[in-house]
Amino acid sequence: MSLLERALQLTRDMLAAAGAQEWTRLIELEAERAPLVLREHGPDPDSRARLGEILAYDRQLQALVGSARDTAAGQWQREVDRARAIAAYRQP
Repeated sequence: MSLLERALQLTRDMLAAAGAQEWTRLIELEAERAPLVLREHGPDPDSRARLGEILAYDRQLQALVGSARDTAAGQWQREVDRARAIAAYRQP
């Protein structure tokens, strides 16, 4: 398996981890993938195709992570608002 094929497989695994909200696993996979992607790759059509696939999957990953971040931020804000309401209610 070539370095880019391995990176592509790791990227697919990252997408599956994000879909399952397995954030620790996603981080582990990204750490394994990063050195493979950051190497210099040849300009051949196969390498370019693999890099294109990785970039397409990365866009999907960004969307999933962004959505999860927004959900977490909304939950956090609701809890902050709830705590403020409770604190205001308790004041004499």
